[in-house]
Amino acid sequence: MTFSLSLPDEAHLVEMLPRDGFQRLDEFVPTAEKVELIDALSTTGVDEIEFTSFTHPKAVPTLRDADEVARRIDRNPEVTYRALVPNRIGTERAVAAEVDKVNALVTVSESYSAKNQSMTVAETLDEIEATVDLAHDHGIAVEAGMGTSFYCPYEGRIPMEATLTVVDRVVEAGVDEVTLATTMGLANPREVYELFTAVFERHPDLDVGLHLHDTNGMSLANTLVAMQCGVDRFDSSVCGLGGGVVLPGGLRGVGNTPTEDLVRMLDGMDVDVSADVARVEAVAREVSDRLGLGATSHVLMGGTVERVLETVSSAATGSREGNMGDMGGEQ
Repeated sequence: MTFSLSLPDEAHLVEMLPRDGFQRLDEFVPTAEKVELIDALSTTGVDEIEFTSFTHPKAVPTLRDADEVARRIDRNPEVTYRALVPNRIGTERAVAAEVDKVNALVTVSESYSAKNQSMTVAETLDEIEATVDLAHDHGIAVEAGMGTSFYCPYEGRIPMEATLTVVDRVVEAGVDEVTLATTMGLANPREVYELFTAVFERHPDLDVGLHLHDTNGMSLANTLVAMQCGVDRFDSSVCGLGGGVVLPGGLRGVGNTPTEDLVRMLDGMDVDVSADVARVEAVAREVSDRLGLGATSHVLMGGTVERVLETVSSAATGSREGNMGDMGGEQ
């Protein structure tokens, strides 16, 4: 039997730690440390880094130093530096910071939009139109990051037609890319398949990405299904840090898909990623140590193919012949 998957030749990765990750933390990461970590991430080979958010400092105090961070980072010409903008004012700050791309935020859920941005969905779409005009006037690309594309903490499951309607609107506004976000991390592979299939039926040439959260443990499975639909751009965060939606207490440590796990999977399937596997892991360990996160991904816990086989082999060699310790003869 031949195992066949329809996979892209290459996948493009967007590192979200400096925005989605730092935004989630209770404590403010000093500006100098932010800059050092962003510069380290720029050496991993990822295609793009969302390095901050130009939101009002009172709304996201942990990113209140966005303008200074933009001035101080050492920009790698091989990396696209992207920033989240919630409105025209944020876009003006991003233009002044000379970003390469802006992530124009819009949420599909009316309830979430009201609580998160104090605007209706229609008002956020108007802001996106203004963002597109201003950004394009300065040669800056625009991605529409669509929060609550699948689930909302206030409204539950979002009807697919509601998401498709917002996709239609941002495309009409002239955005360069669209990214559907699993904001609550509850989407399953079937839901991902159905939505992306419908998006591509309406907009076959649209550059569509997937922003990954891993609340239900299905983000890598969702990645695989999205690739089957033609998606080749994915947002992730080293150490899985990110995801600001309130979750049950037992899930407080769950966030975005760890970049190191995603890179390992894609590399193991021979999908070309510009990111270097070893360097991504090294930076993830540095981030984990400096922020005191612990082992928050399978890679950091030692769950790579090579490390597991090496550990088992060493244990087998050091044991009595025929005794595999705690394996207990199980298959």
